[in-house]
Amino acid sequence: MAALAKVRQFETLRAVLGLVEERGSATLDECAELTEVPVDVLREVLAAALFVDYYTADGTLVSESSCFLLTEDDVVMLTQRHWLRDLDAAPPSPSTALRLLLAGVAVQALVDRSTPHLDSAVTKLRGVVACELRVPVEPPAALAAVRQAIDEGRSLLVRYRSEADDDARDRELLPYRVWSRWGHWYLTARDATEETSKQFRLDRMLSAEVGTTSFEPPTDVEVPTWFDLSENDRTVRIRIGENDLESLPAPHELGEPSPVGDGQIELDVTVAGDRRLDHLLVSLPTGAEVVSPEEYKVRRRNHARELLARY
Repeated sequence: MAALAKVRQFETLRAVLGLVEERGSATLDECAELTEVPVDVLREVLAAALFVDYYTADGTLVSESSCFLLTEDDVVMLTQRHWLRDLDAAPPSPSTALRLLLAGVAVQALVDRSTPHLDSAVTKLRGVVACELRVPVEPPAALAAVRQAIDEGRSLLVRYRSEADDDARDRELLPYRVWSRWGHWYLTARDATEETSKQFRLDRMLSAEVGTTSFEPPTDVEVPTWFDLSENDRTVRIRIGENDLESLPAPHELGEPSPVGDGQIELDVTVAGDRRLDHLLVSLPTGAEVVSPEEYKVRRRNHARELLARY
């Protein structure tokens, strides 16, 4: 048998030493059966851990008599003190520990299953950071129904409001995969009336329940690394007081400003989607005006009338 790859060597070593740690001793044949590695190859892999001589930080010599032992009868034994238990890992720096703690607490808040290993790591990180950190992340209401539909291979009946629509509409989706990124939960699914899959935001699902249509999801569903949302960009050029820029509703992207005198500037403002465009247009401060395009001037007046008519 060829030599084991480094990853396989580590997995084999971990399995054998874990077995010996649990039992106190184990024969080489038992270890070979557990790892599915021939005895002769296993003996070579174990040599790195079983036969060691090194000095600790305080100058103490640690040898094979203070670690795992392989006897002449091919029995791997565990002594009361061995070198793996004496290894220490330096804690991360405070800044690194804080970033790890933020990530760990965020994951704890998002998952709906037990995470004992993560919980243990977060507890250790809290000791390094020495502060109380809470991340209140509420999962969307539709998440349970979405996961049930995926697990059962059935359709999902939702009332969904897209970015471009004011009114929600009923849709039957064939759910493939649910995932979380950038602070939102997404569902990769195909509308039952369409041929291609899309990404749906769970927080835009006003209601969700498992449907009756059964289907076989594809096996090669990938989570997108990014979204190209440029087709939803809406850019308007405005004239506004330089000190009023901070009053513009976020999120937005500002272009290069051009001074026009009297403390006024002209610049392009880009937002995502028609809803944010309408919000921006009617939220311009007193004295600000739309320069171009002309259709956005009309759009601003019409949207303002619609809002006033509601009251």
